[in-house]
Amino acid sequence: MPLIQWTDDFLIGHTAIDYDHQMLVNITNQVYDMKNAPQVSNAQIGQCMKQLVDYVERHFRREEEIFGATDYPLTDSHKKMHRDLEKVAREIYDLYRREPDLLNFGEVTEFLKRWLLDHILKHDMGYKPYLKG
Repeated sequence: MPLIQWTDDFLIGHTAIDYDHQMLVNITNQVYDMKNAPQVSNAQIGQCMKQLVDYVERHFRREEEIFGATDYPLTDSHKKMHRDLEKVAREIYDLYRREPDLLNFGEVTEFLKRWLLDHILKHDMGYKPYLKG
């Protein structure tokens, strides 16, 4: 069973953003699955975590360009949330890369799950009415 089950409740109504959100859920699930697979190395898990960090950053830039072209009134605070998560995601990845055994993987995956669900279902839904397609 995946860590996060994708549902239509996550849909914002913008093709690129919805695709990105689904990819973020998929990569998060992949990290979770890899950690629970005994034949997967720390290096492989690290590569997947790096992919997640890179995708988060690309997605946030794309999302900010899209809602930056709208009248979305919470643009600045939304961008701050993005910067905060990027910082945490990079720190988690850097710690894992340096000392994989020091990272509490259960806490990390639960944090990612909570953050993704909260961010998509609450904060990103806030700019949905401002999107143009």
